[in-house]
Amino acid sequence: MTESRGSVAVELASPWRRIAAYLINNAIYYSIIFIGLRIYNATFDFESEALGQNIVRPFELWFLSDYQSTEPVSSVFGLLFVFEKTHDLSSIFLYIILPVTIFALWQTIQMSITGQSIGKRFMKIKVIKTTGQNSGFASTVLMREILFNILVGLALLFIFTPTSINFILSSFNTQFTLIIIIYLRKLIFPFICLIMLFFKKTNRRTL
Repeated sequence: MTESRGSVAVELASPWRRIAAYLINNAIYYSIIFIGLRIYNATFDFESEALGQNIVRPFELWFLSDYQSTEPVSSVFGLLFVFEKTHDLSSIFLYIILPVTIFALWQTIQMSITGQSIGKRFMKIKVIKTTGQNSGFASTVLMREILFNILVGLALLFIFTPTSINFILSSFNTQFTLIIIIYLRKLIFPFICLIMLFFKKTNRRTL
């Protein structure tokens, strides 16, 4: 980065570096969950013989753990609301929720102070303002992560309404179709962002 007469010139991070940074962050995140679920699975004594589903419903966690339960949840944070009769809540908090929370806080602090997550630090890239200054918490975390994901969630409610989903299922009526819908909902905005990474005219800015 060089400065001249109040202007700032920077080298834009390549799409591949940004993709790699994203994958590194997610690899660490899911590794934490994987280890926590494995430890919990090894220490928790199952009494029910009717255990048929994983504790976490998303597919990406199905293959990470053989933990089974009659009451799966829809996300990692859903583990906070499972029933004490079925699960050991203190162990869930200790092995899964606490490590994930610490990781999230560390990422938040680092992004706020340096503009770098762990993945970005590995790839030697960072988030800055157009002036070259540090973006801080408001830009790098509040708007770029929290507000963006809230807006994406609201947009998906309008794109994939219960009526449209039921119509598609009634037309095809297969479990595979339902899986496609679930992952289409999750991947549509990341896919748009992935395409936008390659437009240099907009400084490779994504949504």
